[in-house]
Amino acid sequence: MGFRFRPTDEELLLHYLRRKVLGCPLPADVIPVADLARLRPWDLPGDGDGERYFFHLPATSCWRRGGGGSRAAGDGVWRASGKETLVVAPRCKRPVGAKRTLVFFHRGGARSDWAMHEYRLLPAATNPPPPHHMSGRTPEPSGWGGCRLFKRPTPAHRRSPPRIRAATARRRSADDMPSSPSSCVTEARENGGEEEEESSSYSAASNFP
Repeated sequence: MGFRFRPTDEELLLHYLRRKVLGCPLPADVIPVADLARLRPWDLPGDGDGERYFFHLPATSCWRRGGGGSRAAGDGVWRASGKETLVVAPRCKRPVGAKRTLVFFHRGGARSDWAMHEYRLLPAATNPPPPHHMSGRTPEPSGWGGCRLFKRPTPAHRRSPPRIRAATARRRSADDMPSSPSSCVTEARENGGEEEEESSSYSAASNFP
């Protein structure tokens, strides 16, 4: 029987990233450290196209700045999608971390199906430390962040090869031509744009570890 690791936002922040920063033992050794600035998403360790979780310590200026800026990764770039959202612990009614969605773009600007949730702790999450914090241990560098890497389903309009899509577009264009010069029937078409929106769910975390 397999084990599937899929923590909530609060669990990832409080039970894993917080403990990593404070130098506490982790509940399970299931989140490796990865250099996100050096590797493309499919080159990172993990199970095929499934979800992957990593700790990362920003080593380049574009990763250290964070925010809505782009982050170089291998021969591509991660670009922010939407605004950063706060992760709130319901019992104390205060935000303990923040989450931002990023999408990976290939060199040349082509959008990929890979996306990432980037997590960072807020000061409220590290004060006070967990009750079983080992005072003799040295805390990890405070720049540690966490991320969840995943692959989105390919939209239907992007599944066909470019050559087939171009031929289909030409056929549709020919079909739209008037059947005779005397035709005065005009067809109005409305193409609704696609808009992707990432939302953060504020799952309940009863209290700090």
